[in-house]
Amino acid sequence: MPFYSETYHDSTQYAPRSSGDPVMLHWENMPLLDKRYAGAKRYALSESKCPLHAPAFADGLCSVGVYLVVRGGEVPDGVYFYDQDSRELVNIGGRPMMAAIAAVFPEKNFVEQANILYLYTGLMERSVWRFRESAYRQVQMDVGAACANTILFAKSQGKKVFPLAGFVDDALAVALELGPTELPLAAVALFPENSMVAFNSVDDGMGEFAYSNRSENMEPGPRYPSRFMLQNRGECINDLNRCIKVRRVVTKPLSGEEFPLTPAKYPGDFFFHEIWFLKSPERRAVPFDRATMDIDDFSSMLRWLEAGPINAFGAGLLKIWVVVFDVMFVFSGAYRYVPVRKSIYMQRHDANIKKFAKCFADPEAVQNASFAVILTSNLEESCGILGERAYRYLNLNAGFLQESLDLSGRLLHKNVRTEHFVFQDDLRKVSGIPESEQVISCSLVGKNLRLQSASR
Repeated sequence: MPFYSETYHDSTQYAPRSSGDPVMLHWENMPLLDKRYAGAKRYALSESKCPLHAPAFADGLCSVGVYLVVRGGEVPDGVYFYDQDSRELVNIGGRPMMAAIAAVFPEKNFVEQANILYLYTGLMERSVWRFRESAYRQVQMDVGAACANTILFAKSQGKKVFPLAGFVDDALAVALELGPTELPLAAVALFPENSMVAFNSVDDGMGEFAYSNRSENMEPGPRYPSRFMLQNRGECINDLNRCIKVRRVVTKPLSGEEFPLTPAKYPGDFFFHEIWFLKSPERRAVPFDRATMDIDDFSSMLRWLEAGPINAFGAGLLKIWVVVFDVMFVFSGAYRYVPVRKSIYMQRHDANIKKFAKCFADPEAVQNASFAVILTSNLEESCGILGERAYRYLNLNAGFLQESLDLSGRLLHKNVRTEHFVFQDDLRKVSGIPESEQVISCSLVGKNLRLQSASR
């Protein structure tokens, strides 16, 4: 019997001959919770503070909510909501709420020591109208991108950062008093540089710990307004005592001709220093300019994916495919990237950009891309290890890598665009991806001088 994650993922896929979304969405409009918090104490954020949001969410929908639990900071200890419009922290709770939030994590003592605990939620009402049933996985990737933004900027300040994705979902939603369309999805704990804290979920990208809800059962309940809400219920953790902590290490070499990457064009310190000066770019789905990418830029963008914890959430279950079209000294073809070996392994010769472009809803916007990064996973295998919650981890991790790739591209004056409307079956066939793997996301990398000049 397939996992529901497989059914949900397949239901969100597009086909060349379909019109619009492949499924009918039965979404019930629900009243939105008032987030103005009238009368609550507000604190302005200075520009030197770690950014709370990724520079750009999917289609600019701003589908991520951010809450903070602060201890020993510049603002009084408490729980805060981040107001995106005013860039202010709004105090919404004190020590009782802080204790209730810490209790939902298996590492309660660890969480209580964090100076700042970021809590990320998905605002479904901001994406459903655009992505319909696939809105849920798109919001998960947006949250992953926001986590990447926070983690990378915090690391540039020398802070210790730990992503957390194992918690009791409903208990956290109750503690934060979330509305029915706002779903808790991830957390990030920050500690000062001189902190002696150590947490065994981080092991230099070799493999990650993750909480599996494999033993949790999807409890039947009232009518769900959409498939993605049923998917969300399947991912939830109800009892941490029933979860298993899983660690998966992948070091097995791949078959195929190995192509070692060249050293990064600039050291890691350059990456962490320069991202502070990046401005939000203009986002438009326009064709790339024809240009051959320098091999050092290509290698740097892949190597810099490891600037943060490359397996931040996914327990090493995400596979990285690189389809090369026009990169100096690199044969055109489909490769698998193995970060720990700093090499790509050829899986298929001769990538045809024209056939590749037909795998997208807007083929013209794909033309002249230098290379593509496709993130895939075997959902049957992943869910067999981590339960239905694996699907969340994979999407969070995909968003994390998308944001890292985007920041790297902007530092090297390249344009990175994540495509949302992809024909999965055609893309797998053209790229030589096994049918057992599902496409989680696809990002294109190229150069567009018009967009770059508009961002300066």
